[in-house]
Amino acid sequence: MSSFESLVTYIENLPPLPESVRKIQALYAKGQPDTKELITLIESDPILTADVLAKVNAPCYTFTQHIVSITQAVTLMGMATIRGFVLSSAMHQNLKIDMRPYNISNETFSTVCNLQSALMFQWYMSVDIEQVKFLAPIAFLMEMGKVVIATEVNNSDYISLFQEEIQKSEMPKDAELIFTDMTSTQVASLLFEHWCFDELFITTMKYMDELDKSPDDVKHYIDALNIVRKAVNINHQLTDDSIADSASLVEKMGLNKERFLKTAKRLQEGL
Repeated sequence: MSSFESLVTYIENLPPLPESVRKIQALYAKGQPDTKELITLIESDPILTADVLAKVNAPCYTFTQHIVSITQAVTLMGMATIRGFVLSSAMHQNLKIDMRPYNISNETFSTVCNLQSALMFQWYMSVDIEQVKFLAPIAFLMEMGKVVIATEVNNSDYISLFQEEIQKSEMPKDAELIFTDMTSTQVASLLFEHWCFDELFITTMKYMDELDKSPDDVKHYIDALNIVRKAVNINHQLTDDSIADSASLVEKMGLNKERFLKTAKRLQEGL
C-alpha cells in the first residue's frame, strides 16, 4: 500500500510551475489582473497558449465558432475560467497522467474536468458572479489529486486490487482511503500548497470530504463544488440520475433548482 509519506515525497519532488504561470499567479494575487497583461503573459508561452485554446474549444463549451486567439478566449470565458485553464495546463506539464487505476481513460478524465468547470461556470454565473471568480478555476482543478494517486498506484504491485475496489466502491474516496490513507482532494490540497496556490484553494480542497471540520468561510464553496462533483464525476457524467441527485442538493443550499437543471440539461444535450 501507499502512504501519506510517499505521496508527500512525490509532491515535494515535483518541479516548480513554469515561469509564465508563476507570473500569472502573481497577477491574480494582486487582485483582478489587467486583461492586456494577462493575455501578453499567456501568449509569451507557446505551449500554454496552445493548451488554453484547446481547452476553450472543448465540445462542452459549445461555441458556434472556433476560438483562435487568447484575446477571444479571455473575452468569451472570463479571466476566472482562463485562470483554471492556465493552472491545469501547468499541472499537466508536470504530472504524468495515466488514469487506468480509476478504470477510465485519460480522455474521460479530461472530459470530467472540462464538464465540471463548464457546469460550475454556467450555473454559478446566475447565482453569484463574484464567487465564480474562485469557483470556476477550482472546479477545473479539483480532480487533480487523482492523477497523483494514479501515479502511485501505477508504480505499485496492487493496481488490480485498487481497480477492483474502485469498481465496487460507491465513491472513489473509499478506495483512495484504503490504499493511500488520503482522499484525492486532500492530495490536491498538498499539490496546491506545493505550487503556492491561494490559501483559499488549499483550504477548500483540504476539507472537501470533511465538511463538518471545515472553516465556516469555505463551507458554501464546498457545497457548490460537491453539487458539481455529484453531477459530473469519473463514474457519472451528467446522467439523468446524477443531475437529479445534484438538483436536490441545490435545493438544500436554498438556491434555484430550475436554473441548475436548465444548465445541466443543456450541457447534457451537448454530450
